[in-house]
Amino acid sequence: MNFTTLSKYPFLLEYFSDISAIPRMSYHEEGIAEYICDLAAKKGYEFYKDSANNVLVNVPATKGYEKCEPIMLQGHTDMVCEKENGVEHDFLRDGIELYEENGFLKARGTTLGGDDGVAVIIMMALIDGRIAEHPTVQCLFTTAEEVGLDGAKAFDYSRIFARKAINIDNSNEKNLIVGCSGGIRSDLCFKIRYAERSRARGVKITVGGLMGGHSGENIGEGRQNSNIIALGLLKRLISDSCTELVSICGGSKDNAIPRSTEALMLTDDISEVARICNEVENSLRPSLIELDRGFYISCESVDLSADKVVESGFALALIELLLDIKNGVLKMSEDIEGLVEFSRNFAVIATDNDTLRVCFSSRSAKDEQIDESVSELISKAERLDGEVSHRGRYPGWDYSGDSPLADRYIEVARRVCGLEVEKTIIHAGLECGLMKQAIPTLEMISCGPNCPDLHSPSERLEIASLDRVFEIISEMLKIKEN
Repeated sequence: MNFTTLSKYPFLLEYFSDISAIPRMSYHEEGIAEYICDLAAKKGYEFYKDSANNVLVNVPATKGYEKCEPIMLQGHTDMVCEKENGVEHDFLRDGIELYEENGFLKARGTTLGGDDGVAVIIMMALIDGRIAEHPTVQCLFTTAEEVGLDGAKAFDYSRIFARKAINIDNSNEKNLIVGCSGGIRSDLCFKIRYAERSRARGVKITVGGLMGGHSGENIGEGRQNSNIIALGLLKRLISDSCTELVSICGGSKDNAIPRSTEALMLTDDISEVARICNEVENSLRPSLIELDRGFYISCESVDLSADKVVESGFALALIELLLDIKNGVLKMSEDIEGLVEFSRNFAVIATDNDTLRVCFSSRSAKDEQIDESVSELISKAERLDGEVSHRGRYPGWDYSGDSPLADRYIEVARRVCGLEVEKTIIHAGLECGLMKQAIPTLEMISCGPNCPDLHSPSERLEIASLDRVFEIISEMLKIKEN
């Protein structure tokens, strides 16, 4: 594709266009892995691909840098696959359609994949010889990061000989990440109690138009959760005895704040249902932040052949239980102003045959808070004989308080780009924690260009910021002092 914005490094956008044509949903990264391996083979570099489609490429030092300390660049190849309602897109087969607008790279109707396509293209640039001076660099491309860091968990770290590493999975160029939260996903499953239908007409209720976003980085910004709004609305509709619940589905990713939730119901009075939906929408609208101004609640007649519904008493008990589970920010840090320390996101709700499944993601740098969340979810689920399972637990990344690599990055950013960068700790998961656990002597930082609204179709990459981060990393690699 042609880009109208003049990037200093147009090859970066060409690489991004290339990888965007390759589907790279989590657990389906074989295409992008082969693409990277083909590039490494073409350049004659040593590379390794494991059964999880992680790829490690060892790029030899350029002349004059042979005796310099090696460094690792790292990022993940998979992306969050979200799309706007009504958009036809198969993430297993279709590439991402890119366009440029006002200096930003965007995708039509879907997530962009800047998270973490940025790391992929910067490492590709290095492998392809676009950075003229550097020591030996190990480029590690991991997989399934967005679903629990599974690729990083599977990798054999005995292959890593570098003891300094730059993770490129950061969405704010002015923040240099030196620590992050750990986390866990929890699935709650409830056996549905049914009753015979007693109402005649089908109705679909949709809570939509919300911004959504990253369940860690955006959890403290006041963005609304469509699952919670929908359950509050259903509680009122069922309590007023004007509807019966057939099914509900909301959220699609366990690491994203849900933007849309749909419920199928039966009623004898659609006009009353519509009136209540309109009343709830109007009551919530004044409290919304600007990003959620597209919020709506719709009510439309549909044909439903269901002969059974969720028993009303059970439905109300389940709704009350789920609404009783605290969502969002659970604790702010006492040491770092403005940092969320502990959170939980009500990510997914879905009826599947005779089961209702709910997914929560909990985040904290402190293991005891993750354990606390796990215990609470188990205790709450037991009230309705629910089953709880946990998956994808990953460690936090503790900042030691001293990092020469971080200090060097800050100095280079100021000198090369006039960019003032500050060290920060984020309330989101990064693979750095796992790598630090596997290699305790590894010194790591995490950087990246401005890429707002991750994990949503509003995701966009600032091209000038990409240029700056590429310049900083290139300069970092040129410094010979160890």
